[in-house]
Amino acid sequence: MSLRKKTILIADDEREIIRIINAELKDYYDDIQILNAGNGKMALRVAEEELPDIIIMDWEMPEMDGIEATRAIRKSERTQNIPVIIATGRMTQSEDLRIALEAGAVDFVRKPIEFIELIARINTALRIKEQNLAIQQLLKSEIELKSRKLTTTSMLIVEQNNLLSSFFDELDAIERKAYTVCNKLTPEIKDLKRRIQNYFDVDKSWDTFKFHFEEVHPKFFDTIQQQGSDISHKDLKLCAYLKLGMDNKEIANLLNITASSARVTLSRLKKKLNISEEDNLRDIIAAI
Repeated sequence: MSLRKKTILIADDEREIIRIINAELKDYYDDIQILNAGNGKMALRVAEEELPDIIIMDWEMPEMDGIEATRAIRKSERTQNIPVIIATGRMTQSEDLRIALEAGAVDFVRKPIEFIELIARINTALRIKEQNLAIQQLLKSEIELKSRKLTTTSMLIVEQNNLLSSFFDELDAIERKAYTVCNKLTPEIKDLKRRIQNYFDVDKSWDTFKFHFEEVHPKFFDTIQQQGSDISHKDLKLCAYLKLGMDNKEIANLLNITASSARVTLSRLKKKLNISEEDNLRDIIAAI
């Protein structure tokens, strides 16, 4: 278990019980901070402000009972990962345990409290919490790595398209010059231009991009297709680029179109996705 100083919040409307639990915990743990709350509403406020490592919550308290407070803790994004152990002297049946667990408690102890049991349950809850945090950190690192791959792939596609576009423009200039001099078009140049244009149309690099994108944003394309009608392959590309926060110029480069064409394409996409005029297309896509 982490050596970082632990903070435990005890929520109980009986001061003597708080005092006894406080003394027992400080006797067992070398380095610990104890916070107190006299009811569920106060426990919720302290939890929001102090973010304790764990909460020991009495079931029956005035103003807001422990079950209600636990539900509120689970609903708050700031406190939802704090483990709560419900303590009660009367609600001790199997049905009561079910209610506590469904409210979001991770464990349940009966009063009068057996402190060896309580400490074992605290240690288990803290260990599970730390394991979950470690897993979340690993997942975050993995997602960040995949996001970097995705960004790199996007940049490569832009550079590749820009390079091919410049080749196409140069060939176009050579073709015009050849026509002026010879009064005819060179078949080889026409064939090369056709092959470059075919590459833009097929866009094999999209498969690589799509693979990395779906690693970071699974089910994104499924959601887009469910939300709109007649969604084309090009529309899916556009949605992906919007999800990455690209501006119109970057999108135009990726799709090999002009900036004005990109604006028209975005407007059409908004209609296809059934997004109202007052709503922002980029905000809607970002939220998916």
